[in-house]
Amino acid sequence: MADTERVLVIIPAAGSGTRFGGDVPKQFLPLGGKPLVQRVVERFLFDAVVTRVVVPVLDMLLNAVKESPGERVKFVAGGATRLQSVAAGLAAAGDEFDLVAVHDAVRPFFSPDTFHATLDAARTHGAAFPGIPLPDTIHEIRDEAIASTPDRSVLVAAQTPQCFRIDVLRDILTRAAREDANATDEAGLAAKYGHRVQLVPGDSMNFKITRPEDLVMAERIYAEWGGGEE
Repeated sequence: MADTERVLVIIPAAGSGTRFGGDVPKQFLPLGGKPLVQRVVERFLFDAVVTRVVVPVLDMLLNAVKESPGERVKFVAGGATRLQSVAAGLAAAGDEFDLVAVHDAVRPFFSPDTFHATLDAARTHGAAFPGIPLPDTIHEIRDEAIASTPDRSVLVAAQTPQCFRIDVLRDILTRAAREDANATDEAGLAAKYGHRVQLVPGDSMNFKITRPEDLVMAERIYAEWGGGEE
């Protein structure tokens, strides 16, 4: 990576986390005594290739977090959807970046090696994402019965960080806004709009915390990694 290359990380954290349950969005629940999203932000800040981290959050939380811990982190108001939050983060960051990574606020155990490999692939191809093979057979269900069984050998489970040259991400966000489109995955949207999106081998440890039992497992992993000594 060139010394002059600037890497932006956007961590959309404005979601309500309704699938998790409870009054507090899951990205603000504690992991090792700190909010989960803070653990994710800190993990990126440990990486010297990262120039800036922007975190779109709920409007109601913006005042509480507006004092950013250092110049490399900025909190901004997010949108009603993930894509709107990513767009808000990109707009707030400015144009001086070369590569942009979008990462889920509830994936605290991503691998720096995978992150760097995804950045490298995005630099070459325009867009890239980490993915892992599906361990289970997948059935398509209609009327509570199996309608078809896709070939899982050509399927992967998408992870983040998903990385883009800034012009590619700006293009897909602009087109999505114009078409009032929505998506939970920027890589899939890029492919939909005709961009090549390169697959990079993902990591099984890079799981998404979506249920209470996921957070319990994350606490155990964090403690095993030595985080419990803080």
